[in-house]
Amino acid sequence: MYYLFLSLFIVFSTPVLAENFFYGKLLGGTGQVDRTMNPAISMNGLFLGNWGPAIAEGKGVKLQELEGQFTAAVDPYFFANFILSIEGTNGSMSAEEAWVSTLGLPVVSLKVGKFLQNFGKNNLVHTHAQPLIDRPLVNQLILGEEAFNTAGVQADILVPMPWYVNLSIAGVSAKTAELYDATRDEDLANVNRLENLWDLTDATTLGLGVSYSVANNKANNLSHFLGADLTLKYVSPKGRGNLAVIWTNEFIQGWRRGYMTLEELNWDHGYGMYSTLMIRIHPVFWVGGRSDQVNLTSDATTKQSAENIVIAYVPTEFSAIRLQSGLTQETGQETKWQTLLQLNVTIGSHPAHAY
Repeated sequence: MYYLFLSLFIVFSTPVLAENFFYGKLLGGTGQVDRTMNPAISMNGLFLGNWGPAIAEGKGVKLQELEGQFTAAVDPYFFANFILSIEGTNGSMSAEEAWVSTLGLPVVSLKVGKFLQNFGKNNLVHTHAQPLIDRPLVNQLILGEEAFNTAGVQADILVPMPWYVNLSIAGVSAKTAELYDATRDEDLANVNRLENLWDLTDATTLGLGVSYSVANNKANNLSHFLGADLTLKYVSPKGRGNLAVIWTNEFIQGWRRGYMTLEELNWDHGYGMYSTLMIRIHPVFWVGGRSDQVNLTSDATTKQSAENIVIAYVPTEFSAIRLQSGLTQETGQETKWQTLLQLNVTIGSHPAHAY
C-alpha cells in the first residue's frame, strides 16, 4: 500500500506524468502526449507615435498592429503558416496570410492559400520587419497600402545554375488583389519573379531580381506591373567586429490601362524607385536612410519624393526601438516633415524573416 501511494504521488505531482497517466491509462491512449507537431506560436506588437504635417491621419500615439503567427509542419508532406493581424486603428482582425506549402518535392515547391505575392523586394516584408518604419512611396502608391497580397497558387522552381536562381510563377485572384480589383470573380493575375543570388565573398552577397505581373483590372482592361531590384549585403565575419551594411534598391513601373476613363481620379501610368541604406555600427545600433521618388500620370503628372533617416536600437531579434524623421515633397505643394517613433516587440517562437 505504501508503494502504491508513493507511485500515485509521483505521478500526480508531475504534470507531464499526470497528463500521460490520464490520456494513456484512463482514456485508453498510448500513454504518450505527442507535442512534436504543435505549432510555433508568436505575437508581434507595434506601438507607434507619429507627428508632422506629412502624416495625413492618425497622428499621435497608437497601437499600430498586432500580428499573431502560427507555423508548423502538418506532416512529412506539408508545411502551414497562418498569420492573423489586428489593425490598431479600427481593431479589425484579418487573415494577413494563410498558406500551405509542400515539403520534399524535388526541384519545385508549391504554395496554396492567401499570401504576399513574390513581386519585388519590399512586398514580401511584413510591417514589423521593415528596415524603416513606413513602406517606400512606390510600394504605397503603386502596389497599394495593403501590398500585393491575395489568394492563389505559386510554384517556386530552383533552377540548376552555378549560383542560386529561383523562378517563381503564380496564379492568384485578380478580384481580391487591390492593385487590380478585377470585375469578375474568376479573373486571375499572373505573377512571376526571377531571383539571383551570388556570394561575392564569404561576407558579401549580391542579389538581383526581376518581377512581372499582368491581369484584368476594374476598367475591364489589362494592367501590367514590372519591377527590378538590386541588393548588396555585407556582414563582417564572426569575431571581426559588428559592421553590417545592407543596400537595397528597387524600381517598379505600372500601367493601368483604361483608368483614365473612370469617373474617379486614378493614375493610369506610374513609376518610381527607392534606395535604402542600413548600417549596423554597434552590436545593438543601426543607422540608415531611404530616398524615394514616384511619378504618377492621370490627367496630369504628379511627382512625389521623400528623404528619411532612421536610428534603431535592436538589442535582440525580439525587440527594437526605431526613431525616423524625414521630409516629403509633392508637385504644387510645400515640403512637409514627419517624425515617427516605434516600439517593436515579439513574444514566442517565430521563424526567420526572408533574406
